Amino acid sequence: MAQKILPGAHLLEMFMPYRSHETKMIGVLEKAADLGFYKNMELGIFFDRENRRTVRNILEANGLNATTFSTPWVKDDHLSLADLDEGRRRKAVDLCKKLADLAAETGYSNFGVPSGDDPGPVFRGLAKLALKDSMVEIAEHLKQYGMNLTIEPLDRYVFKKQLIGPMEETAVWFKEVKEAAPNAYIHWDSAHEALGGIDLMESLELAAPYMGQFHLCDAITDSREACFGDLHMDVARAPEWTTEGFLTPEVGAEILRKAASFDKPEGMPQVYVAVEVLGHPGDDLWLKEQNVRAFLTRCFELAGLELA
Repeated sequence: MAQKILPGAHLLEMFMPYRSHETKMIGVLEKAADLGFYKNMELGIFFDRENRRTVRNILEANGLNATTFSTPWVKDDHLSLADLDEGRRRKAVDLCKKLADLAAETGYSNFGVPSGDDPGPVFRGLAKLALKDSMVEIAEHLKQYGMNLTIEPLDRYVFKKQLIGPMEETAVWFKEVKEAAPNAYIHWDSAHEALGGIDLMESLELAAPYMGQFHLCDAITDSREACFGDLHMDVARAPEWTTEGFLTPEVGAEILRKAASFDKPEGMPQVYVAVEVLGHPGDDLWLKEQNVRAFLTRCFELAGLELA
């Protein structure tokens, strides 16, 4: 294999009810770290200084990498990095830079941004240029901290309807981003690609030179079904490992094998994979985590890859 893939945990998504409860999220991080299974933690932004110090200490004590995403906060403020209104685009960039400062203080290595809504075919080209400018500026800001910038292509025409979607087009656009911002990477996601209709292996090949990390995420891709879309649904569970979506352990294993066959993207120390499922109020969130861990373990086993 050309590179080793290591397991991560998307704690922000699994424990979404605690997003704004920083003390509870720190407790989640501590417990997840104690499991000794995950090597990368995907977490939210911590706005309290003491909490940032605590998270950093936990990460360092356990030798863990960490990723965060600006997406929830950018969306909360109804902003877009691809906005054609320069004043509003500037607000989005400035917000991401402020969040990046907090992320650096927390000890994170990767900082994710959203592309924003697709404005339609007439303005799409201009919006992609605006997004490129935003990403290059944010990536330059991150360099002082030794951090990487990531963007997750979503679907454009089916469910999320975001600007950066089809991987055939994204790979061409991102080549120019990468040339201007060497610390920028693609965060690949199986659900978005499946909903977009592209063959998953083809999508991985297109993203490979830029893929800094990736998600295994299930989805129901038949638009006639009630639960169609990118809903971050629960994973298949033992012993049957069945799902109403597409992501069986066998499909997950195929994705892992393919990702492991690529050379490591230039400048990225380590590529991590996490399973993305959404926690809701009232869920047994640690049972959800247990199921995620079992599913990821099964995928690694079927792929013939070591977990550590």
